Amino acid sequence: MGLTLAQIDRLLTDWQQKGDAANQNLLDLYDLSAYQRLSGVGNPPSNVTGTTQQQASTALTAIERLFEYLELFNQHIDRARKLRRELPSLFINDSQLQAIEHLLVEESIELPNIQIPLAQRDLVGANQLKRAISVDELIERMTIAFIIARDTFVTLEAAWTELEFKLIDTNRSIADLERLAQELQLAPLPELANVRSKFQELQQQIDRDPLAVNLAFGCNLMPLINHVRQELETLAHQRQLLQADFAAAPQLLAQLTQLNRDSIAAEAESQTKIRHDLPMSVPLPAEELTELERWLARLVVKFESGLILPVRVGLNNWLAKVRAYTQLSESALVANRLPLDTRQELRGRLDALTAKAVAKSKVEDSLLTDLGAQAKQVLYASPTDLTLAIELVREYDRRLQQLLAC
Repeated sequence: MGLTLAQIDRLLTDWQQKGDAANQNLLDLYDLSAYQRLSGVGNPPSNVTGTTQQQASTALTAIERLFEYLELFNQHIDRARKLRRELPSLFINDSQLQAIEHLLVEESIELPNIQIPLAQRDLVGANQLKRAISVDELIERMTIAFIIARDTFVTLEAAWTELEFKLIDTNRSIADLERLAQELQLAPLPELANVRSKFQELQQQIDRDPLAVNLAFGCNLMPLINHVRQELETLAHQRQLLQADFAAAPQLLAQLTQLNRDSIAAEAESQTKIRHDLPMSVPLPAEELTELERWLARLVVKFESGLILPVRVGLNNWLAKVRAYTQLSESALVANRLPLDTRQELRGRLDALTAKAVAKSKVEDSLLTDLGAQAKQVLYASPTDLTLAIELVREYDRRLQQLLAC
């Protein structure tokens, strides 16, 4: 059983609506600047290359095919609508309805013939293949062609638009890196020059191959920029640390110099005021301190010239040497003051023992008094015989303990 007149009218209305929608969507696609640049609407077409040329060629071919399909569609629907208008208002016969139904639902749209290769023909066969499709099949082909064209031109539109902003942002980023490198007083960085060169190459290719350039921005250029930024930020951080270390270096050297002076003075005082057999430490030679000053001055010059990493290594070595010398000087000061500190400790100990003897009423003991007098005389003599002073204080303590035990 064929279609009724009401069903034919609904189909005609449906096809007409789809045709109107297709025309509108094509007009919207036609208005895209990417389509107009590539198709040459109003101007010569853009001379694109590479990935963009490949995809644009496919999309433009799809558009051409879509226009052909749409023309076939409109002609076919017009033919069906014409037959519908010619139907009498009464007494419509089946053959008239079947003619319209054939146009609407059957394979009634003739496509251009396909040339059959000679190798596939027989003697009496045709050299061309005739094809016919239905309206549904035609719309399906139109839809596929539209999707190919739409996706390509929308992508290109977005690529050209995004690249304008990317150019501005990327150029600003590279300029910031170049300014940072200049602030760091660095020699020209090959990596930064390479970034600028690649940016300029991509900038020149944007009009010809925006798809490839957009991909290159994300895959090639941005990783390079991030790498250079990380290196420069690391150098900037190292420079800040170096500035802090250089600011502290003179004070550290001054502390070392003072420690060495104190050690020399303690040795001289111990040798002059005390007779002892305790080992003395040799102070740092003046040449060593002078060389540290010269070394630091050379590092400052290199730092001011823009060197960072080599100066970082050199300053670390300098600081390590200063720390080692400081430890040696501190140990030397302790050793060289030991005779003086020992005498002072003995004086304090004798005073404490004498006060204890007074408190315990033991000062009348002649031996204790004699030992106390001898110990005090030795401890305040110059030079002090440290060995004898130690023995006398020990004997005074021993005698006092004997008296207290009685």
